[in-house]
Amino acid sequence: MKDIIYDDLDLVLKSWDDARFGKKNFNQDFGMNCLDRMFEIQPRSKQVFGYTESDHVSKERAATHGRLFATVFDSVFQMLGPDTEFIEEVLRQVGRRHRTMGIHPMLFPYMGKALLYALEQALDRKLTHRETLAWEEIYDAISSELVRHILSDV
Repeated sequence: MKDIIYDDLDLVLKSWDDARFGKKNFNQDFGMNCLDRMFEIQPRSKQVFGYTESDHVSKERAATHGRLFATVFDSVFQMLGPDTEFIEEVLRQVGRRHRTMGIHPMLFPYMGKALLYALEQALDRKLTHRETLAWEEIYDAISSELVRHILSDV
């Protein structure tokens, strides 16, 4: 896995905790904002969830996917740290799962943009330039590892 700068990780985890703190429906709201934004900037991503590009996404189904999205993000963020072997194994499994679900690597940059959008919605403020850079670095490290396993034959 790409080396993580721990100052970046600290900023990411702090803003993630700030976004989650005291929010009753954080997972659902964050996940739905993330998916809505993803579908807006890359309509083909709807196909991963069984929709066509022109389909309207039902709120109930989006809420379920949204909660799952937020839970996966939260789990991965909480596992990041000095024990890279553990997180690499988790990301290997998640990457393989994404491959079986038909998730194409070209969707990951769009997901990164959607993630930042949903985070700002949850924080109810814009990220600082430094926070944005930190999130981009951490997301790149995670998504690069996932893509590597999506594309691997093993």
